[in-house]
Amino acid sequence: MNNVVVIGGGAAGFFAAIACAEANPEVNVLLLEKGKDVLGKVLISGGGRCNVTHACFDPKELATFYPRGSKELLGPFHKFQPGDTMEWFADRGVELKIEADNRVFPVTDSSSTIADCLIEMAEAAGVEVRTGSGVKAFTQIEDGSWHLLTTKGEALEADKIMVAPGSSKAIWDQLKKIGHKIVPPVPSLFTFNIKDPRIKGLSGISLPHATVQIASSDLEASGPLLITHWGMSGPAVLRLSAWGARELNDRF
Repeated sequence: MNNVVVIGGGAAGFFAAIACAEANPEVNVLLLEKGKDVLGKVLISGGGRCNVTHACFDPKELATFYPRGSKELLGPFHKFQPGDTMEWFADRGVELKIEADNRVFPVTDSSSTIADCLIEMAEAAGVEVRTGSGVKAFTQIEDGSWHLLTTKGEALEADKIMVAPGSSKAIWDQLKKIGHKIVPPVPSLFTFNIKDPRIKGLSGISLPHATVQIASSDLEASGPLLITHWGMSGPAVLRLSAWGARELNDRF
């Protein structure tokens, strides 16, 4: 029996698996990823540089950056916050830097630095990683342990499971079956597709300080702005899409 099975091979899954294995060396930890590769979103985040965290070290202030769940996050932030994240990577040989807008990146400006660190730490801690192994179902049995069925038809048993599936609807449905409440998701942190002749030919132009507003709405955000061939992007747009995610979803 695998003592712990982690579902999901993204940053959260790897970090959970490493933390579990390092804290409990006697425990067998198995990480399952449905795709052929792990840490795919880490590799493309931050334009391929990996925006590791944000340099805000006050839990109360940090919680205000979250449009939803700020109260729920306050407790966890008192236990582990960006300063702890930076220390975690520094202790493992990854040097980070804080940029002018307080975004934190590896000094290499390469997301593979972060991905390689997580993979190496997982291997060093004894975590077994299986790709191409999604989870179709999991059920808790009478003794409190878990039975899992993978997309390969493999049956697994585990004392504990940790679930970090990202946007997997199949896993969300499984969580509903065992009593968890799933808040209906809407798009967030997205760029704007704008067909406006006034920005035609301006693709690639960036502004260090801009204010973005949604017409007939109180939604507004400020920050760097990038004009793209499909519309607008950059921190100001992403911030606005995050804070206005549900209102924008209802409107458009």
